[in-house]
Amino acid sequence: SIHLSSSEIALARGVIGTIVLLTAGILLKYKISIKALKKNLWLLAASGAAIGFNWICLFQSYKYTTISTATLCYYLAPVFVVALSPFLLKEKLTISKGVCIILSLFGMALVADVFGGYEKSPDNMLGIIFGISAAILYAGVILINKFFKEITAMESTTAQLGIASVVLLP
Repeated sequence: SIHLSSSEIALARGVIGTIVLLTAGILLKYKISIKALKKNLWLLAASGAAIGFNWICLFQSYKYTTISTATLCYYLAPVFVVALSPFLLKEKLTISKGVCIILSLFGMALVADVFGGYEKSPDNMLGIIFGISAAILYAGVILINKFFKEITAMESTTAQLGIASVVLLP
């Protein structure tokens, strides 16, 4: 019920998060490693942008479908991480992981009523597409974060939120 666009909500979220983390860092006298930020700049930029667009997709999903359906779609992010990790992280995809991926996708489709039934409206399907898009973007953030080197969680999170804010500003 917020009377702002999804991009405005996402921008506010990024700006507020960045300010809170910078303030906490100052109050806690946290030392930021410029070297670590420079070393991870491209990864931080990619993941920060993905976070910003992830939020836009998630908030758009809330506008077009129910919050429960949007959230269920969004919670597919770990499934996408498991599905992509053999290709990006060189992890083994076992039969049990494959079965879990298929069952998770099928279960989401049933619960979100993708196959028809009570919510056949185009808006509902658009909400599902936005929710899955948000999940894919969040999975991207998770996977990109695996490649960070010599950077703390505080540094990466603050930088990602700041970058998301800059990307969303236009």
